Amino acid sequence: MDTTSIDTILGRYRSDPVNLMQILRETQEAFGYISPDAVSYLTHKLQVPRTQVEGVAGFYSFFYLQPPGKFRILFSDNITDRMSGNMDLLDRLCGQLWIERGKVSEDGLVSVDTTSCTGMGDQGPAMLVNNIAVTRLTEQRVDEIAQLVRQETPLSQWPAEYFRVDPIIGLEEAGKGV
Repeated sequence: MDTTSIDTILGRYRSDPVNLMQILRETQEAFGYISPDAVSYLTHKLQVPRTQVEGVAGFYSFFYLQPPGKFRILFSDNITDRMSGNMDLLDRLCGQLWIERGKVSEDGLVSVDTTSCTGMGDQGPAMLVNNIAVTRLTEQRVDEIAQLVRQETPLSQWPAEYFRVDPIIGLEEAGKGV
């Protein structure tokens, strides 16, 4: 592991463990995930217990302690999405991609798991694909997404309506004086 990139990141934050989340985020950006070597190096440089670094990195679903798939899919797992049937959709996608939840496919193409929230509860069920929200999931849309992933279609070529985000109705109405 090249520690030069991590040293640069640590320099920006003066090796202050208060900034651990940001340091981890930038480390992941630099390497694609947070490797055990990076955890060890950060533990040493920040002078914090290994459990602190691993605890923060392991708690948040947007941190990866092992290489994620080329397509990183996170289904929203909150009460609103569960009531909308997201778990059945998650199982359906995993079945079509021949992958277990929480795992990376053998070819490294896809990883599928859950996150506590995508910020799209009003437009769910929803998921994140490479940190981009995909809203209004249906069985048909999940089937189409499985096909796009298997064909390794770049997100830029996915149908635009998958990524449509409607304004929050309450704010929209407030602006109209309703």
